[in-house]
Amino acid sequence: MMKGMSSMGRDKKEDVKQSSREFALDTFLTVGSEISAEVAKKSIASAAGDLAVDAVSSFIPGVSGAVQGYKRARFERNMIRVAEELNLKVESIQSNLDSKTSEQKEQIDRLFQYVIDSAIDEQQEEKIKYMVNGFVQITKHDFVSEDFVLTYYDVLKELRIIDISVLRLMNSTRFWYQEGSKETFHDVMERHGISYEQYEAVRRNLLRIGLLTTRTDLNVVDDLKEISMTFKNIFTYLEKLSNPKSNRLPKLKEPKFKSKEQFEISRFGKDFIDFFFEMNQNEEEEPLS
Repeated sequence: MMKGMSSMGRDKKEDVKQSSREFALDTFLTVGSEISAEVAKKSIASAAGDLAVDAVSSFIPGVSGAVQGYKRARFERNMIRVAEELNLKVESIQSNLDSKTSEQKEQIDRLFQYVIDSAIDEQQEEKIKYMVNGFVQITKHDFVSEDFVLTYYDVLKELRIIDISVLRLMNSTRFWYQEGSKETFHDVMERHGISYEQYEAVRRNLLRIGLLTTRTDLNVVDDLKEISMTFKNIFTYLEKLSNPKSNRLPKLKEPKFKSKEQFEISRFGKDFIDFFFEMNQNEEEEPLS
C-alpha cells in the first residue's frame, strides 16, 4: 500500500514538472511567433491541460461547470494576451537572452512563472501588457532577486486600471516643462467616470501602497499673516462682545492657510513606473484604454 502511495506521489511530482515545462518561456515565444489567435488558443489550451480551478465549486450542484467554464475562458484569454504581448517584444527578449548563460536562462524561466501566475487570474486584461513589460526588464539583467520580482508583481496585481492611470498622471506632472499637451486630472476623471472625491481616494490608495509620497508645500509668511489677522478679528469680537453699547458683532471666519500637503511620486513609484510602463522624460504617456 505504501509503495503504491509513493508511486502516486512520484507521478504527481512528474505532472507538476511537466506542467512547468509546458509553461516555459519557449512555449510562449513559439506561440507568439505563429500568432494567429486560433493557433495561440489551441497551443496554450493544450499546454494548460486540465487546469485546476476552485475545488470548492465542485461541491455546489449546478455551479461547478459554470465556474470552471468561466475561469477556463478567462485563463485562455489571458494566456493568449501574454503570447501576443510577448510577440511584440520578442526581438528584445531574444537579444537579451542571447547574452545569458544557461544558469541565467534557467532563473529567467523561473521568474517567467511569476509573470504567468500574475496573468492567469487577472480580471483586467489590459494590465497584462504591463506584466510583459516588466518581464522584458527582467531579461535585461544578469541577476534579479526573486523577492524583488514578487514584490513588484504583487503590487501590480493590487492595482486597477484607474490606479495605473492616476499613477502615470502623477508621474507625467514631473515633465510639464516639455512641449505638447499633457493630460490633466480632469481628463482622467472624465475618462474613468469618477468624481474628484474618488480621484483623491485613488491617490490615497497609491500613498498607502507606497507609490506616492507627500510633502508639505510651505507658505510660512502667508500663513503667519493669516494667523495674525485671525487673532486680530478674535480680539475685536471679544472687545465688542464685552461692550454693552455694541449691537453688532463682527463675523468670525475660519483661517485659510496656504501651506498644504502635496502628493508626489515616491522613489519606489518612479522605479515601479520605469519597470512596468517603459516611460522616461522623452516619452509621451500612452493613452490608457
